[in-house]
Amino acid sequence: MKRFIYMLMGVMLFATVSFAGAEEELLDSANSLHEILRVHKIPAKILSKSKAIVVIPSATKIGFFIGGEFGGGVASIRRGDGSWSNPFFVKLKSGSLGWQFGYEHNSILLIFNSQKSVNSLLSSSITIGADATASAGPLAKTYEKNSKINFSAEIYAYRKSEGLFLGASLKGGVIDQDFDKDIEYYGNGMKAGNIVNMPIKQDTYAIKEYFNAINAIR
Repeated sequence: MKRFIYMLMGVMLFATVSFAGAEEELLDSANSLHEILRVHKIPAKILSKSKAIVVIPSATKIGFFIGGEFGGGVASIRRGDGSWSNPFFVKLKSGSLGWQFGYEHNSILLIFNSQKSVNSLLSSSITIGADATASAGPLAKTYEKNSKINFSAEIYAYRKSEGLFLGASLKGGVIDQDFDKDIEYYGNGMKAGNIVNMPIKQDTYAIKEYFNAINAIR
């Protein structure tokens, strides 16, 4: 049993290493955002009030009593004029103990609803459940049937999953800025605050596809 647990921990550690380059990860994020918005009918009330989003196109979740979820993606902030900022790169990591078993590959969309949660995201790191409350995002059909849904969560989470995983949740997950990918894509010295305030970048196929996807969120 101990040998298996150590092996699992090794797999989880290996999963934290992202081999995708910045351009590839941005394109994967664009494709995942298109797909999640297509599959999940997210209420317009949530989309219109969104202040930031995080897209994790390839989160791997694995567990056998000890569990974890890891992946990389991008984040964008809603500007004062309603437009979306350039994306900056982020990493998701979480670990948990307790009854849980399985393997799952997820595409994750996090919709930030409060300025407090946006500020935490921009500060380079945010812990879900500690720095900001999170809940599973309601769907449009559910909202239509029950108009009493409470829209008070700071973050709404949507997933598109492949595989089977029993137990645990996104609570406790940490989102960190991926400085290495920011530098790879934007150059030295670029942090989230610089990236979201710079002129919109439109010089690569991946970022054009990303803006095609995110501009559907109005």
